[in-house]
Amino acid sequence: MQSNGKLLRGLGFFSAFCMVAGPCIGSGVFLVASDISRSLPSPLLALSVWAAAGVLSLLGGLVFAELGSMFPGAGGQYVYLREAFGPLPAFLYGWCLVLVIQPGSIAAVAAAFAQSASAWIPLSPLGAKALAAAAVILLTGVNLLGVKKGAGLLDALTALKILALAALAAAAFLLPATESLGQMAAFRPTDYGVALIAAFWAFDGWNNLTFVAGEVREPQRTIPLAMIAGILAVMALYLGANAAYYRALPVSAIAASSFPAAEAARALGGAAFAGAIIAAVMSSTLSCANALVLAGARVAYAMAEDRLLPRPFAFVHPRFRVPSWALLAQMAWSVALVFSGRYDQLFTYVVCAAFVFYGLTAAGLFALRRSQPDAPRAYRTPFYPILPAAYVIFTAAFVLNTLWERPFESLAGLGIVLLGVPVYRRMA
Repeated sequence: MQSNGKLLRGLGFFSAFCMVAGPCIGSGVFLVASDISRSLPSPLLALSVWAAAGVLSLLGGLVFAELGSMFPGAGGQYVYLREAFGPLPAFLYGWCLVLVIQPGSIAAVAAAFAQSASAWIPLSPLGAKALAAAAVILLTGVNLLGVKKGAGLLDALTALKILALAALAAAAFLLPATESLGQMAAFRPTDYGVALIAAFWAFDGWNNLTFVAGEVREPQRTIPLAMIAGILAVMALYLGANAAYYRALPVSAIAASSFPAAEAARALGGAAFAGAIIAAVMSSTLSCANALVLAGARVAYAMAEDRLLPRPFAFVHPRFRVPSWALLAQMAWSVALVFSGRYDQLFTYVVCAAFVFYGLTAAGLFALRRSQPDAPRAYRTPFYPILPAAYVIFTAAFVLNTLWERPFESLAGLGIVLLGVPVYRRMA
C-alpha cells in the first residue's frame, strides 16, 4: 500500500464515494421538506428545487474535481486557496473551518442523532447532550485506529442510509399512494429562492472528500469519479425520497410536520416502516458525523504542516497513520460546543463566509489555469469557463441574499473570519 508522506493512501473508490454522499445525507433530507413546502405549496415546484440544488452542487463538484486532481494531498480547499491566492486567504478559510464550520457541524449532527434516539429512549436535555457527546467521542475513537477503520464504518453506515432512502422512494411507487405529484400553486420568485437555500444546505458536505485526498488511492482518477458519482447519487435519492413524501401526504400536512419522512413512511407502510425510517435517520446522522470527524482533522493537519497551526496538529501516529492530535483537539472542541448549545448560532454566523470561500475556490480555478497552465490535470472541468463562472455567480448571489436576509449573522461571521488576520500574522 502506497503512502503519501506520513498519511496512508487507504481509501478506494467506494470509500471516496461515501466521503461525498456521507456528509451530504444527514438529517436534512428527512426534515427540510416541511420548510420547502411552506415556501412552495406544490409538489412539482418543490421537486424542481431539489433538482436545481443538485445541479448547482454538481457545478461545484466538477470544479473541485479538477482542483483535487491537481493537488491530491490533505487539506482540500485550504490547499487550493493557498496555491491560487497565497497563504492568507487559505489560512482564513482553514481558521473558519477548524474553529467553527467543522466542529459546529459535528456538534449539530451529533445533536440530531440524539434527538432521533429520543424517539426510542426518553432523554432529558442533559441526557441528549451526553448522548451526542458520547457519539462524537466514539466516532473519534474509531478514527484514531486508522483511516481504514474510520472509512469502514463510514462505508457501512452510508450503505444503510442509501438503502433506506431507496426503499422509501420505491415504496412510494410500489404501494398505493393517496396524493398526486401534479398539483400546482401560485408562488413568488422570492419564495423559490428561500426554498432553494433549504434544499441546497441538504446537499452541503460533498467538499469533504477533498480534505482527505492525501489518503485516496489513485486520487487523480478516483476523486473526480467519486465526486461526480456521489453528487448524482445524492440528487437521485433526494428526488426519490421527496417524491415519496408528496405521494403519501398532502402538501399542507408536509408543511405542518416536524418529521415528514416518518409520517410519509407511516402512511405508506404503517408504524413498522416509520420506525425503520427513524432508525435510518439515526444511522444517517452517525454516518454524516463520522465523515465530518474523519475529514476535518486533515485540514488542521495540512495547516500545521505549513506551520500555520501549532506543530502537534501535524503529528501522525506512527502505528495508525492518522493525525491523532488534530482528531483529539477537534473532538474536545466539538464536545464543548455540544454542551454549550451554541453550535447552531455559531454555524449560522459563518454560513455567509463559507459560501464566500466556495466562490473564491471556484475562482481559484481561473487563477490556476493562468498561473500553472502546464500543471498535470488528469481531469478538466467540462465547458470551461462557463461552468466555473456559473458557480461563482451562484455563490455570489447566495452571499448577497444571505447578507440581505440575515445581515447581523452574516457580518458577525465575516468578523470571525477577519479575526484570523492577527492570528495569521502571529503564526506566519
